[in-house]
Amino acid sequence: MPNVLERQQDILSIISELDISPTMYSNAVEKYKAITAYLESYGIEAEMYPQGSFAFGTVVRPTSKSADANYDLDFICQIKGDRSSHTPSELRKILLDALKASGIYEGKLEIWDECFTIEYADVGKIGFTIDIVPATDESEEKKQSLLAKSSYPNLINTAVAIPKHNGNHNYTWITNNPRGFRQWFDEINKPFLEAGRNNYRNELFKRHSRFYASVEEIPHALDRSALQRVIQLLKYHRNVYYDKLPGGDDIKPISAIINVLVTEISKAYNPECSVFELLEYVLKELEIYAQHLAKNQKEFVALYGARNVISHNNGVWYIANPANPEDNLANKWNENPRIPKTFFMWIKVVTSDLIDSLQQDDKHFRTTLDNGFGSKAVTAALGEKYMTTEAPRLIIKESAPKPYCKI
Repeated sequence: MPNVLERQQDILSIISELDISPTMYSNAVEKYKAITAYLESYGIEAEMYPQGSFAFGTVVRPTSKSADANYDLDFICQIKGDRSSHTPSELRKILLDALKASGIYEGKLEIWDECFTIEYADVGKIGFTIDIVPATDESEEKKQSLLAKSSYPNLINTAVAIPKHNGNHNYTWITNNPRGFRQWFDEINKPFLEAGRNNYRNELFKRHSRFYASVEEIPHALDRSALQRVIQLLKYHRNVYYDKLPGGDDIKPISAIINVLVTEISKAYNPECSVFELLEYVLKELEIYAQHLAKNQKEFVALYGARNVISHNNGVWYIANPANPEDNLANKWNENPRIPKTFFMWIKVVTSDLIDSLQQDDKHFRTTLDNGFGSKAVTAALGEKYMTTEAPRLIIKESAPKPYCKI
C-alpha cells in the first residue's frame, strides 16, 4: 500500500523548493526599502509596500520560459496626496522621472503600461523582479461610495487610486485596495498560522540553520499555514496546467481568484487541519460550485444551499473582491465562456493529481507529479524517487485524453 503521508510530504517539498528562499526574501526586502529611501532622497514622499503573493506569503516560482524563471514580486508605491493632487499621467511621470534619474535603477528599468519593473540578478542564478505600481490615496468621496456598498467596511479606508492605461498613452484612475485585501486575508489566515506555526518554523530552521542562528530569528513573513500552502499548490499547478492549453495565458484564473476562493471556503474549516485535509475540502466545495455550469441560481441554491463564494445569476458570474465592492474578479468569465468551463475542468484535474494520485503505484504517481508540477521541479525536489526502470511517460497535450487535450 502506498505511504500516503510520505507522498503528501513529498508534494509539499516540491512547493517548498518553489517558494521564495529566506535569502531571496531578505534580498527583496532590502531592495524595496532601498527604493523607498532613494525616492525620499529625490524629494518624493512615498511609501512602498508589497501586494499580491509577496504580501500573502504565497509566492511560487513562475513556470514560464524555464524552471529557473525569475520571481515576480509586486509592490505599490503610494505617493503622498490623493487623486485630486495629480492626474494619472502626472503621477506616473513623477515616479518614472525619479527612477530614470538614478544611476542604480535606470539601467535595470523596464517601462510598462501598468507598472515599472526593476530586474535583479541573484547569487543563486534565480533572479527576481520588482514590479512597482504608482498609486495615491483614493478620494474621500470615492471611499464613501465604496463604504455604502461594502460587506467589509473596515477595509475601505486603505483604498488607493492607480493609473489605468486606456490606450494611446491615456490614463484614468481606477480603485485598488491591496492593503485592505491583505488585512482581510491575514484575519482569516491567523488561526491557521497559529495552529501550525511552531512545527513549521522548526522545520524551516532545520533546512536553513546556516542562515539563522535560532528559530526566533526567522521572519514571520516566512511562516506558512495550511491555507497558504493550499493556495501555493493550486497556483503552481494552475501555471503548469494552463501552459499546456492553447491560449492558456488568456484564460487562466488570476491569482486573486484563487486567493479569494480558497480563503473564503476555508473560513468554515477547522484551522487545526493538515494541508491535504484543507485542500480536499476546498476542492470538493469548488466541485459543487461547478454545478453552476448546468444549473441556474435557483436550482443551485435548492440543491446546495446559500453558497455564494461564486455566483452565476442570470448568466452573470460573480466573485467578490472583499476589499473593493466595485470589483468583480470574474468579469472575464462573463466575456468568454471557455474561462469558467476550463476552470472547473482544471479543478477536476487538481483533484486527480493531488488527491486521487496518492493511491496510485509509484510509476503512475511519479508520472502524475511530473505532469502536475513539471518534471524539472519534481526532480529538483525528489530526485529519482518513485521512478521505475521504465521512465515515466509524460502526457503530451496533443495526444492526451481529456482534460489535457485541447479544450
